[in-house]
Amino acid sequence: MTSPNNTEEKSAPTPEEEKQAAPARHGLVLILLILASVLTFTYPLPFKVAAIGFAIAAVVWAIRYIVAVVRTKQKRNMSLGILGGLLALYLIFSTMSSVVLWPVQSKYEECVRDAITQQAQLSCTTEYQTGLGDWFKQLTGQELPGTN
Repeated sequence: MTSPNNTEEKSAPTPEEEKQAAPARHGLVLILLILASVLTFTYPLPFKVAAIGFAIAAVVWAIRYIVAVVRTKQKRNMSLGILGGLLALYLIFSTMSSVVLWPVQSKYEECVRDAITQQAQLSCTTEYQTGLGDWFKQLTGQELPGTN
């Protein structure tokens, strides 16, 4: 048993121990990147765009995590990498849709932020749907399906 005042140095981890610990490190970074992406996704535009950067980094880290899991033959842990990568891809596409609809989306977010009553929020939603319909018609020349 060693005492708390022991000055004996601990040995550095062996390459095999480093290899076995790699999935845990990559998994922690992956979780933190996904959390950062989800949190920044909730911000209004233009701050929401930062979610794309975090999500792209999460996809890269998910691949690194899966590679580390395969190298250490810990295949039962692969689900974190797969689900994390899929969630990050979903966040990328969701954020990109907000960026594509930037003018309509930012007007809606500003309206909802300033709305005090439920009636005002309902009015914001109606204006948003009208704005989406106008944007779609301008882009395609057709009415947005379901907005008769």
